[in-house]
Amino acid sequence: MKLRCTHNSLRLRLRKSDIAQLQSEGFVQERVTFGAGQTLTYRLQIAAVPALSALFENGCICVQIPTPEAQRWMDSEQVGLENDQLLHILVEKDFPCRHTEESDREDTFYELAPEEEETPDNC
Repeated sequence: MKLRCTHNSLRLRLRKSDIAQLQSEGFVQERVTFGAGQTLTYRLQIAAVPALSALFENGCICVQIPTPEAQRWMDSEQVGLENDQLLHILVEKDFPCRHTEESDREDTFYELAPEEEETPDNC
């Protein structure tokens, strides 16, 4: 799972293996360790919430997807989920980077990506 923070927005990009874990465990998370016990955790979880939302507590960014919306998204070709309230949140299925070797594309949603010349650099 990739995290991009820009201005007042969060963007999470999930690979196929991340979505498989989200389906089986109800969450997926990553950590960035800065040393001296300082860690940033970012987590995506399925929850009983009314809308796509995010919390920040104890060094953890937690993005929550409502259960019915999560199921529809994971089981379809829909690429992303978005909420543009106070904080802009975008959760997407990951496409391969332009420079990714063919063997590394298997865990991405290459089959949903636009034609090669239209595909943005997703790294």
